[in-house]
Amino acid sequence: MSLTRREFLWATAAATLSFPAMAQEQRETAAAGSRFQHGVASGDPLTDRLIIWTRVTPRDLSSTQPIQLRWRVGTDSELRAIVSSGTVATSAERDYTVKVDVGGLMPGRPYFYAFDVDGEQSPIGRTRTFPATADRMRFALVSCSNYPAGYFNAYAAIARRLDLDAIVHVGDYIYEFAEGEYGAGAAINRVPRPAHEAIALADYRARYATYRTDPDLQEAHRLFPFIAVWDDHELANDAWAGGAINHNPEKGEGDWITRRAAAYQAYLEWMPIRETSGPAIHLYRTIRFGTLADLVMIDTRALRDKQVANSDAAGLADPKRTLMGAAQEAWMFEQLRASQRAGTSWTVLGQQIMFSSITLPGTRPTNTDQWDGYPAQRERVLDFIERERIRNVVILSGDAHSSWGFDVPRYPWNGYQPASGAGSLAVELVTPAISSPPPPMFTSSSGSDATAALRVAFPHLKYLEGAHRGFIVVELTRDRMTADWLFSPDVRVRSDAEIAGGRLVCERGSQHLQMA
Repeated sequence: MSLTRREFLWATAAATLSFPAMAQEQRETAAAGSRFQHGVASGDPLTDRLIIWTRVTPRDLSSTQPIQLRWRVGTDSELRAIVSSGTVATSAERDYTVKVDVGGLMPGRPYFYAFDVDGEQSPIGRTRTFPATADRMRFALVSCSNYPAGYFNAYAAIARRLDLDAIVHVGDYIYEFAEGEYGAGAAINRVPRPAHEAIALADYRARYATYRTDPDLQEAHRLFPFIAVWDDHELANDAWAGGAINHNPEKGEGDWITRRAAAYQAYLEWMPIRETSGPAIHLYRTIRFGTLADLVMIDTRALRDKQVANSDAAGLADPKRTLMGAAQEAWMFEQLRASQRAGTSWTVLGQQIMFSSITLPGTRPTNTDQWDGYPAQRERVLDFIERERIRNVVILSGDAHSSWGFDVPRYPWNGYQPASGAGSLAVELVTPAISSPPPPMFTSSSGSDATAALRVAFPHLKYLEGAHRGFIVVELTRDRMTADWLFSPDVRVRSDAEIAGGRLVCERGSQHLQMA
């Protein structure tokens, strides 16, 4: 049976308005040492299927025996109208995590789900499939959630919004550092496990387990499907295909490929993402939201060539250097082409690091870990967008711990008109950190001067706020994209309060951001 848009909205409202009232009781249940101490989650929604996830805590923590769970998916918040159910086994081989790819669902519908083991039920999660046709999409864009650096207040604020279709996480879901190395959590009782740097599989598993005890992160996962891809700290700082700045074999940290495999395994175990077969790292995928938006998620971290020094002119200019690897690059180009040919209103590129150039003409890049350090790769992307006449591309980025909005011309200082946006090929939104500290240049006594100078120096820069943590709410309609930056007042004090930041709009067909 099909629903009109109005009928769908009423059905959604009826199903969800009373649902958050159960949240506090369920959070207390999850935190009280139950079998479901890490909550529930969903992710990677398609029109007919989605992932549901949980982790069951063994009664005997030293046991390695398999555990059998029952799962249920229904159309009501009390799970009386079950549409799909089954059993699934887990064991120590998967760190007792459970992931089910539930198929046979209807498009564009809210669903509720839960797991049961030994007579105990998990918290009831709420999720939704993506629609076959749609006129509006709204999601939260997040990155850089650092457990010891502060509370996840952004997740608490997001959990109050029942109008979101998903949460898009563009990396640094965890941090690998030892306690005190990049965030000291002892004063607010947020010391991650293990206290030392995460290197081995057991370390990464324990680190995810720590993060997933956070009640606000649990609640965000319980209420919304996540669409996620990693950045470097799920592995090690400034990682690349063959190593990382923060990987030191001479200090007993072992072989990089072994460490990378351990990080990848833990990420797949703990994140509600759809997995591909085979041992190779493969996180890139496309999630389609009707004919309104294609969300193309790419991995610019684990498959890239090594970063070069900003003084290495030959290395920076090397046309062979890649952020994505040849296979992923070809795949991404085909996704962009297919989205354009299908007449999709918006093509959204979810990735990790700042795409836009912030290297002034005649100077060296200040951060070669970003796309500025791979200019030939960026040129290939811009060449493709221009040659194929790909329109209405929105690039989502994180990593910078600050808020930026850009037009994306090929040469910001030549042939681009800042007032009209003429010459821009796409737009970029950079979300602030959830809790990681902002760059010192924005928080020092001269922070306002630095912000003002950057706004003058970069004609394609349309928004900049460097001092706050928070998130972006992105709304897409047939006619426009709207981005609202929302900030957390103080991440060292737990709160769901938010401060409104800037609002930027991109009219479809313009490739140009304007303040609303």
